[in-house]
Amino acid sequence: MKTQKSTIARLALGLTTIAVAIAALCLSPPARAGSKAAPGGSSAFGNSLATWEEMWFRWTFGDITVPTDANGNAVVGEGTVLFPTPSTPGDGTPGHLDVRLNNAQSFVLPLWVLLGTSYTDGTPPDLFVPDSVFQTLDISFMIDGVTVVSGGNAMNYYSKFTFDPVIPIFNFPPVDSIIWFQGIGITHAPLRPGTHTFVLHAKNTQAAFGAFFEYNNTWTVKVLP
Repeated sequence: MKTQKSTIARLALGLTTIAVAIAALCLSPPARAGSKAAPGGSSAFGNSLATWEEMWFRWTFGDITVPTDANGNAVVGEGTVLFPTPSTPGDGTPGHLDVRLNNAQSFVLPLWVLLGTSYTDGTPPDLFVPDSVFQTLDISFMIDGVTVVSGGNAMNYYSKFTFDPVIPIFNFPPVDSIIWFQGIGITHAPLRPGTHTFVLHAKNTQAAFGAFFEYNNTWTVKVLP
């Protein structure tokens, strides 16, 4: 159901593919020494990338609540932020957010995601899409001008899982619930205090749900002392 897919994508942050971008200033302070994005198969800040992404989407769709800090960010555990993303239509229209982080806060950020859903009208539940959709992404995510995720390493940040229990969707017939996740995302260690920029361009080159989705979003991120 292409129309429902596209709308759910917007509800989630521009979602049937989430491309999140952050444009960088070369003069921005560098990330703290040793700071990096953790590959999908590893554990970071107490959880795997897949677990963090499940938490991020359950929070986004109102299935769970988490505390917020003075900056208005959702924060889990010892200080991991469920990083906000611009809401854009997925047609390449640029989006931007200004984000403030406290010193020593790590973060979780989905980059390009597909969600499968079930339906109330007899339509069969969505099936996972081929991994080749993600293997052929045109994707570039940079922090302060340094490439973190590209087409060459995107599958290092790939997760695929079913939601158990499912995430219910209310008042959006015929969609009944979100049943699975496939996507590229990162967990990242705390950034050095100062102003940073993230930049993400992402677009599928192989059709997903019969469509193509492009995101060109940016963030200016201020990390407090």
